[in-house]
Amino acid sequence: MKDMKRILAAMLVSVLCIGTFAGCAGGEAETTEDTAADTAPVETEEPDPFADFDYGGQSFRVYTSNHAATSSLASSNYLIEGPEELTGEAASDAALQRNAAVEELLNVNLEFTRVEFGYDGVQNDVRTYIMAGSDDYELIINDLYGLTGLTVEGMFYSADDGEYFDFTQPYWFGDFMKDIAFKEGDTFMMAGDFIIDTLRTAHCLVYNKDLYTDLYGDGDELYDIVLSGDWTLDKMIELVEGAYIDTDGNGVKNVGDTLGFGVFQDWGPFIPFSISLGVEYMGRDAEGYPTLAMNNERTILLCDLMYDLWFSKGTGANALFNSDQAVVLEQFSSGNMLIIGYQQLGSLESDVLRASEHEIGIIPYPKLDAQQKDYVTSAHDTSEIGLLPVTMPQDRLSFASAVLEVLIRESGKDVLPVYYESSLKIKYTRDEISAQMIDLIHDGLGNSFALAWHQPLNTFLQGLIHNSAMNENSFASRYAGMEKTLQEKLNTLIENYKSNNEK
Repeated sequence: MKDMKRILAAMLVSVLCIGTFAGCAGGEAETTEDTAADTAPVETEEPDPFADFDYGGQSFRVYTSNHAATSSLASSNYLIEGPEELTGEAASDAALQRNAAVEELLNVNLEFTRVEFGYDGVQNDVRTYIMAGSDDYELIINDLYGLTGLTVEGMFYSADDGEYFDFTQPYWFGDFMKDIAFKEGDTFMMAGDFIIDTLRTAHCLVYNKDLYTDLYGDGDELYDIVLSGDWTLDKMIELVEGAYIDTDGNGVKNVGDTLGFGVFQDWGPFIPFSISLGVEYMGRDAEGYPTLAMNNERTILLCDLMYDLWFSKGTGANALFNSDQAVVLEQFSSGNMLIIGYQQLGSLESDVLRASEHEIGIIPYPKLDAQQKDYVTSAHDTSEIGLLPVTMPQDRLSFASAVLEVLIRESGKDVLPVYYESSLKIKYTRDEISAQMIDLIHDGLGNSFALAWHQPLNTFLQGLIHNSAMNENSFASRYAGMEKTLQEKLNTLIENYKSNNEK
């Protein structure tokens, strides 16, 4: 069996190594110089710690979502399960290659069961499955929003007990995983390069380089601002305000005017700002359990600045676009908008953005202010995470950790660069600036406790933070009105967590 899998893996590698990828914005294909490789010294690779593993053809069974990642983004399963055979699409074929290589290395069979549940249906399906004591899967992959609450109910193994997991490696989203854990130090929900939906739904900003050049000078200047660490919310508000042009001269902001920033609604596009601006809404007590910590000056600053951005003369939101995302995309692609919000990395797969005649750039969300050290990336609240169902026999936990560790590792090496270049049309391996932007977004995933737990905590992120930002100077009164309810809800979650997980 190992020989057959080795042959398949070699065939896939040979096919995927043929050809070159196109550059950004429909540019001509680029080639790389290989002459230096003939004289370069040969580097000695570290031996693979999994080289001698042989699981005798055992099946690694995965419950995977075939449901759309978001309302505007198709399922990520084509990069998880991959296609049944080569398709000619580089990214999906790379996923097939990765799976075959992992099967060959560990002598396992990867088996995938697709489900169509969204965030509002997967919780009941997984709860029913586990309550029935079923043992059909080693790994469950589905929506964060739907599955977060089940970690309180004791339905998953702690991944910290997985013998072969190394969460310090860059192919795991370590900060993100720490942040979404209910109790500090307990890792139930996993995210990494194989569970690629987390990355595809990672929020970013897309801007029109040509319009930036017309308004402010060099279109690459915004990259320099990001790399210097000066990309703050104040700076974004300044650019958005300065971009507005009353194109038709009627004295009224309307569709067709030149705008600095555009979104199609309020709540959804607010999510990435609320996380990326780095405010820590929750603290931790001595045992590692969450505490309310959102009543502070930085939360108030976030709400005040977000009000300034949302109601800037240069911003177009739902009142202007009637909650129609297609109109926002069309206006951006037509050159009437500097920055577009509520985009994810996967949005660059969009035919609309690809068809734009303007050169576009991709950047992380801004910092709240200069006090914020790093750029932070928000995943979507329906981003998929991985969990180990407690109905799997405990003696298979070591096996499951080895297979998943290798799948995550190989995804970072062999799938992501291909995905960036072929699906997102980003010259990741040949353009240092593009690579830096992507890496900032990839490595910045974190600060996401509020994202993961806002629904179990009575939607406080929406009901408190978002509503305060949309209504000037209202945080203090809203917090006073919600604090008791939030604390009671949090106490209940802590009690249930202790009862179900501290055994």
